[in-house]
Amino acid sequence: MLTALITGTSTGIGRATALELARSGLTVWASMRDTSMGASLESIASSENLDLRVLQLDVEDDDSVDAAFQKAGDIDVLINNAGLSPIGSVEEFQLDAWKQLFETNVFGLIRCTQAALPAMRDNAFGHIINISSVAGRVAIPMFGAYSSSKWAVEALTETLACEASIFGIRVSLVEPGAVATPIREKTGRPNRDSPYRPVAKNWGFSVGYDHAFPSEPEDVAACIDQLIRDPSPPLRVTVGRGVEQMVELRSGHSDKEWVDLWSSDTSNFLSTWESLTGDDLTDLSTKPDS
Repeated sequence: MLTALITGTSTGIGRATALELARSGLTVWASMRDTSMGASLESIASSENLDLRVLQLDVEDDDSVDAAFQKAGDIDVLINNAGLSPIGSVEEFQLDAWKQLFETNVFGLIRCTQAALPAMRDNAFGHIINISSVAGRVAIPMFGAYSSSKWAVEALTETLACEASIFGIRVSLVEPGAVATPIREKTGRPNRDSPYRPVAKNWGFSVGYDHAFPSEPEDVAACIDQLIRDPSPPLRVTVGRGVEQMVELRSGHSDKEWVDLWSSDTSNFLSTWESLTGDDLTDLSTKPDS
């Protein structure tokens, strides 16, 4: 029986993944900063007789990470899910906020990965799954800070996959698009008085459309379960509507064309987007094709 440790399981993707894997027969350490948020997970685990334990772990704290991994013991699967998803222009996003974001999304992931690797190397077995985002493949306005953190995750994960393979350790990236989780409420909105308001409007139409038709956390959880069971899992896997479309859209345009698209006035942006994708970003009444 495999043992998995998941970070950020109080809500959203982490919570759904903890339940998915426990129901699939794994021993699950469902870690979170505030364990009082884990009462419902414990209740479900008890009622369904799942091998799931809530574990205190703050990815930003060395001592907390060390204590959590010592308590969990050797693990077979690490799922680095904890993260923040703020917005703001590069100029207006405060430096302290940049540091906080990287502390959680990047350095927290590194802490947990470094804690898990020695035992995985000794056992010549393990699987590290890092939750990235379509924003880790494509950068758009107002998501510069978030994309930067996820691009860092993409780079370090690809590097780790090369390094860890010689020890029999598998490494994967999961790249979701819009997902219906509480992180959306924490994202916030661009400042309406921002000098970057014209380009923020284009961002708002695009992201608003995606979040009007999101994937569910359970979709991502099911993808993670399949990755764990795959004897030869891919390095990257996307989840959700529009992700491949966005990646292909970016790769099909030059740097200048991409910049011109997002910096065009909103009416031109909307018409160009519809001609490129078939999606009318102003129509939230009709669910687009998957």
